[in-house]
Amino acid sequence: MRTLASLLLFCAMTHAAELDPIAVGKLVARAEDARSDALVVMKDGKLVGEWHFGRPDGLIETMSMTKSIVNLAIGRLIDAGKIKSIDEPVYTFFPEWKQGKKKLVTLRHLLNHTSGMQAERTTGGEIYPSPDFVKLALAAELSDEPGTKFFYNNKAVALLAAIVQLASGKRLDLFVRDELFTPLGITQYEWKLDGAGNPHALAGLRLRAIDLARIGVMLADDGVWAGKRLVSHAWIAESMKPGQALVPTCGLLWWLIPAWKKFTIDDGVVKAWRDAKLEESFIARVLPIKDKVFERDAFFAELGKIFGDPKIETWHEHTWKRGLPDGKLISGPIVAYEAQGWLGQYLIVVPKERLVVVRMVRSTGADDDEKKIDSFSKLPDLALSLLKP
Repeated sequence: MRTLASLLLFCAMTHAAELDPIAVGKLVARAEDARSDALVVMKDGKLVGEWHFGRPDGLIETMSMTKSIVNLAIGRLIDAGKIKSIDEPVYTFFPEWKQGKKKLVTLRHLLNHTSGMQAERTTGGEIYPSPDFVKLALAAELSDEPGTKFFYNNKAVALLAAIVQLASGKRLDLFVRDELFTPLGITQYEWKLDGAGNPHALAGLRLRAIDLARIGVMLADDGVWAGKRLVSHAWIAESMKPGQALVPTCGLLWWLIPAWKKFTIDDGVVKAWRDAKLEESFIARVLPIKDKVFERDAFFAELGKIFGDPKIETWHEHTWKRGLPDGKLISGPIVAYEAQGWLGQYLIVVPKERLVVVRMVRSTGADDDEKKIDSFSKLPDLALSLLKP
């Protein structure tokens, strides 16, 4: 397969003089080694290369990248005046929420993961068994004051799917088809529905990699495709800046990519753990590295040594799976943004350079096999390395 990839790369590079051919070669080789099903690179609206590594082209589950498409649907409705503001309270659409602390929850809180809604970290035990994702979300109690805690909330985004339908008169998948996919020339897609007929918003959208790249090109061109504006500059700017102060690399259902990242454990992280009654024995194990600053890989490698667990499952069980910080991020300026999903689905956009990179991998459906799938966490770094100095 490497020979075919190299040939495609040679042909592609004639259309991308501004990219580093050695870096592109490394990206393609790494994508193949990671058993990617699809890789697409586009620059200045033109295809640099599309690789499938001997695997068939076709629809692939986008996983949580679906959330970023939901963001674009909300943006279209904001631009059209059908939603007045993302600071509108949720009770505008669901009057039963005009009570208690629920009346304080806004669309912004749903978009930036600070709604305070009770939810499990994983989806299998609560969300997917539910026959109606929207009713499940509406029935949720608040575990935190809205706006005070970041918790990646798969349940909360179900309300956004319902809000799109209430504001537009169309089901989310049909609204996206008419307002985004059709203008972009995207004709092949599938979108899962729950038992009540609600489109999934946390995941569930299946697209071809090349069509995800079309979405990226539209965003890199400031929301314009083929001379037609699909998303406003204002909405893109709002979505691709820190959505809250708690996790500054998270925008509004998009993730932000800084020029560089470093990690540490400081007094604020330790206080958050102690406030949450995290076991002192766990805290004591990491205190020897407190206030030391690490590059990302070195940080997690050090944690792996401390816990004797290279995959740091013990660490995650005690921190982010409980909604607690797993360290403090120290980062440089934001230079790109991405949609990402489980198993290593990526849509990366570098707007200043009009660069788009998509990587997708199919789920095998077998848990044991999926634990072995390479999630390609270095892809954002490799994408930025494509650009010539």
